This record gives sequence, structure tokens and C-alpha cells, in this order.
Amino acid sequence: MPHLKMAGEEGSINQSQVSSHDFWEGLGVFDAGELTEAGRGVFESLFIKRDGKETEILMHLLLSFPPTVALQQYLWGLSDVDVEQVLTVLKTTGFWCYVSREPLTHFLDLLNYAGIISYNKKTRKIKILISPDTVNVPNNVFIDPKRPFSNILWIKRVLAECERSISWLDKHFQKEALEWLWAVADAEKIKEIRLLSLDLSDKNIKSETKKSYTRFKLEMGQRGIKVIWAVIDSRKIKDAHDRWIMGGNGYLRNLPNVNAINSGQRSEMNLSTNYDEARNAFDEYWKEGVEI
Repeated sequence: MPHLKMAGEEGSINQSQVSSHDFWEGLGVFDAGELTEAGRGVFESLFIKRDGKETEILMHLLLSFPPTVALQQYLWGLSDVDVEQVLTVLKTTGFWCYVSREPLTHFLDLLNYAGIISYNKKTRKIKILISPDTVNVPNNVFIDPKRPFSNILWIKRVLAECERSISWLDKHFQKEALEWLWAVADAEKIKEIRLLSLDLSDKNIKSETKKSYTRFKLEMGQRGIKVIWAVIDSRKIKDAHDRWIMGGNGYLRNLPNVNAINSGQRSEMNLSTNYDEARNAFDEYWKEGVEI
């Protein structure tokens, strides 16, 4: 980043002499040839303090940079992503206006440096590493009507803690939860999603819900994730009261139903140690279920 060093030492740079100036200005490092506050932080960390904190600043800038957001939205959760797919996303979303591929290499190098992707130049393979749904969840999460955004964020983070598979028992499961699953469905972590709810005919599983499920199942299948939403006769599950989310890694949460989470009804999502018992019960119910 020689232009960054020059700007820090001399106070500014001649914009016409830096071919990538528009990129760095869009990122928030420069403003009219001068370093922004964030840009100065990167400069001082790299060339004066050498404390490694520039990666944190760059990560923050890059995660709000529209081309990065586009890559996350299109490529998060996919395995075996290559450079051609990245280029296609940037072209599709209107963020590519170059003849040479050199800017793409620099962009990927920067994303890799900031820890947002892993980029293997030899194999040309890329993996998106950063998702907003990767923070560890407290053992007890309180659902509150005053925190509608946080409620949805926490359920996504609960789902993101599952590995190998997700099994979800909710007698009144709703299609809104498919969006939560889509946000965290990483094909390298999850291979199967099983959803189990009551068979109430068209009372809660309407045609629009079935269409949403069909589209969701198709897209997950393209990621390599098997999805089945099954329903069960209420008489065969009348001995079950709680709702569960469990992963194939021994992870289990008791939680309210989808509607309660979505509407912010006061309740809790609690980590449980009774995984084996809950898993055995789920598997027994699952045998009685029929796909919608």
C-alpha cells in the first residue's frame, strides 16, 4: 500500500496518479486525496505502530463496502467457490467496470488480509468466512417485544451453532423461519435440515407456505443440503410440550414457537443438556411424519 504510506507522510496524494483511488475512496480510506480517520488508523497501524490493528479497521470498512456485501449475499454458505463465480457476482451486481482482472486480485487479497475470506491463489478457491450470525449465544436468551431486531438475530445465531444437521420441532412451524435457516445454512457445516410440525391440513400450511418450502428446498439442494419439512398427526405427538432445535453436534435448545419469536412474546431460548433424550424422542416422532 505505497500510496497509503505516501498520503500519511505527505498529508495527501495526487488522485490522478493512483489508479485505484476510486476504490480506496469508496472503501472509506481516502476523501479527496486525504486520509480519512479510518485511513489514518490503517496508516499508523501499518507503518508506525506495527501492531496489526489495521486488519480490524479494514475488516470494519470492508464489511460495509457494497461489493463485499454482494459477495456475502450470493456466496455465503457455498463450498468450492472459485474466482470466476466472484467475478460473475460483481458483474451481475454492477460493481465491475474494469478491463483488466488486476483489480479483482487486489480486492481478493485485501479481503483475505482482513480475514473476511480465505483465498488460495494456487487453486483459485475462495471461502466466505464472515457472517453476522457467528457470535456465540448465551445459555439463556430472553425474547422481548422491545427488541424485535435482536430477537431475530439471536434465533439465527442459535441455528448457526448447529453442526452437521438441524432438527427443529415446532408444532406450529411457520414459513418465516425458512428465511432464518437460509441465512445460516453453510454447506460445509450443515448437510441436512429436518422440520417437524403438526398436520393441521390447510390451517397453517397454506399454498403460499408450500411454495416457499419448495423454493427453499430447491435452493438448499443446490447448496448440497437436504431439507424435509414433515407434519405429524397431533395424536401421535400429544406427549410433547416443548419446542426444540438440535444440531448433529449434541447441541440442544428449548425455545418458544416461531410466532412467539417473530412477534417478540416474552419467553426464553435456553441451552439444554438433555440432548440424547430429546434426540431419541424427535427421531420417534419423525418416523410418523409425512412431508408436506
